[in-house]
Amino acid sequence: MRFSVPEHLAVSSGPGKVHQGEQRSEVVRTEKNSLNNRFLPWNEIETEAILSIDDDAHLRHDEIMFGFRVWREARDRIVGFPGRYHAWDIPHQSWLYNSNYSCELSMVLTGAAFFHKYYAYLYSYVMPQAIRDMVDEYINCEDIAMNFLVSHITRKPPIKVTSRWTFRCPGCPQALSHDDSHFHERHKCINFFVKVYGYMPLLYTQFRVDSVLFKTRLPHDKTKCFKFI
Repeated sequence: MRFSVPEHLAVSSGPGKVHQGEQRSEVVRTEKNSLNNRFLPWNEIETEAILSIDDDAHLRHDEIMFGFRVWREARDRIVGFPGRYHAWDIPHQSWLYNSNYSCELSMVLTGAAFFHKYYAYLYSYVMPQAIRDMVDEYINCEDIAMNFLVSHITRKPPIKVTSRWTFRCPGCPQALSHDDSHFHERHKCINFFVKVYGYMPLLYTQFRVDSVLFKTRLPHDKTKCFKFI
């Protein structure tokens, strides 16, 4: 298993590679500080699957393994954990970004999600440059941009796995998403991306994937495939 971390997301005082048994961590040095860097299709990524995860996200081993197994059955989709959705603001005649609990979703944030490496290539080299420019301007919205891209290509919604909605690690420093301007910028991003694409690519879904034995009571001598989910 290999972990590749763009330099703007990591602090390294020594060599770029750290070996621990069979696991290898690698800091990839970038030319500029940009959230778009997280989607560069690095040659160091040798697998089809990319697990994109924020430095303040907290996922258990069971959740990661389950998410990956679901992705293997839906490799053209974003498969992950934090669900969000877009909504139409009738009074202002514009789109809104919404993170409230809902019966449906249209985005799975790439702060904790699996997607195919091919989408990293499309994001970096095929997706309109104006979208990446806006990500750099706001230092925000790269996750929304990836959802727009994948839904535009597949005409399918993402897949949320497990019932958990919050993934911040306990005691982590305050994230950029807690800034007052964060949500306002995301509203602007969604409306700008719609203009670039010429329509709203995001699709709603009420579908969520849980482990087969989720909430199933087993005899004491039986063990679940995934202990915590």
